[in-house]
Amino acid sequence: MKYTKLGNSDLTVSRICMGCMGFGNAQTGQHSWTIDEEHSREIIKRGLELGVNFFDTAIGYLNGTSEEYVGRALRDFAKRDDVVVATKFVPRSQAEIDAGVTGQQHIAKVLDTSLQHLGIDYVDLYIYHMWDYNTPIYDIMEGLNNAVKAGKVRYIGISNCYAYQLAKANAIAEQNSFAKLVSIQGHYNLIFREEEREMARL
Repeated sequence: MKYTKLGNSDLTVSRICMGCMGFGNAQTGQHSWTIDEEHSREIIKRGLELGVNFFDTAIGYLNGTSEEYVGRALRDFAKRDDVVVATKFVPRSQAEIDAGVTGQQHIAKVLDTSLQHLGIDYVDLYIYHMWDYNTPIYDIMEGLNNAVKAGKVRYIGISNCYAYQLAKANAIAEQNSFAKLVSIQGHYNLIFREEEREMARL
């Protein structure tokens, strides 16, 4: 396995990251094709044996059961300091918006839930899963900065966004001395190469 630094962070990650969207209780989420905990554990263990140290999950994957599976497997098969754990949070729900829950409050709540699922005190990379058009980006960036200051998150990233959104978010971070986004997880493969137009250049 080859390793590299994730962007300009201090995170040393395997060049192959294990995406964990396929792990989780298929009875509790939006995907019927996910695999159960026993088989998830086999894959995670084999990945560790092959040198994978970077695991990416999300609270939105099968209502948090992916996080639970990953957390239990990593506790059993690896030392916390030897792995890099990434998870993601989704935008505020309509019920939260109606109740006046702020972006900062939302992030604090869902992060604590993810940490509980994973059974750890902090995540190495906390990812803004998809752009929330109903919440000011300042609120999101301040909420993420609060999580970093609290020691619950080492670095922050984003996924499923446009280049201008990433630029806007980091500009706000820079203006306010907030933690900046260090990673982008986008739709990119041999056929779909749109990320090369603006995102990769950014």
